[in-house]
Amino acid sequence: MNRILAIASETLSEVIRHRILYLLLVFAAVMILFSRSLSLMTVGEDVKIIKDVGLSAINVFGLMVTLFVGVGILFKDMEKRTVQVTLSGPVARWEYLFGKYLGLSAAITLNTLLMTLLLYGMLFLRDAADPVLLVAVFMLWVELLFLTAAAVFFSSFSTPIFSALFTAATYVVGHLAWSLTLLEARLPAGGFASAVHYLYLLVPDLEYGDLRSQAVHGVAIQAQQVVFATAYELGYAGLLLALAALAFRRRDLV
Repeated sequence: MNRILAIASETLSEVIRHRILYLLLVFAAVMILFSRSLSLMTVGEDVKIIKDVGLSAINVFGLMVTLFVGVGILFKDMEKRTVQVTLSGPVARWEYLFGKYLGLSAAITLNTLLMTLLLYGMLFLRDAADPVLLVAVFMLWVELLFLTAAAVFFSSFSTPIFSALFTAATYVVGHLAWSLTLLEARLPAGGFASAVHYLYLLVPDLEYGDLRSQAVHGVAIQAQQVVFATAYELGYAGLLLALAALAFRRRDLV
């Protein structure tokens, strides 16, 4: 466990030193602050706009950190041959991989926390700091943990460019998985409809855990939905990390 935490700490330090992280944080801050200007153009919807734009910024820029920083972290170590040095000691490949994931997750957590504090600062000034919004932020954070696991999984056997594309595709498909049920309902019973059904069961459904709309519009959020969505996405993340460990064990690092 100490070896995993040491690798996680080193990974977090490496990510924090990454210039693009600060660039993305600046863009996120600008986007959240810009929501204040947008809210002035509406009557009675200003707080909703600030909440909506703020949550979208946390989601989008968290994803961009995963794509631009997370997917290249393994490749960078292999390119500099630091992974060979690390694994030459008493460190298993799965420990190295899991340590990298924990370090990336810590960076994602800090990124999410900073943007959340900025969003709540703006809402506090408007006397609209709704604690229910934290539930939506929590689910966005869980989704980013899942996407980080997907990035590590694809990076364990692919190049950074393809890993980024596969991770982005996972995000898009995960939020469009609901359309597969509509497609299945329109198809006649048979092999193709069954294939669509099993594809829906295989594809991660990220839309179920997306509570942004409910939080923004004041719709009640069921605790059962939060618990199920969290267990579902983190369970999927665990599966991807296990598959990543298997793939990375077979990867030639010479």
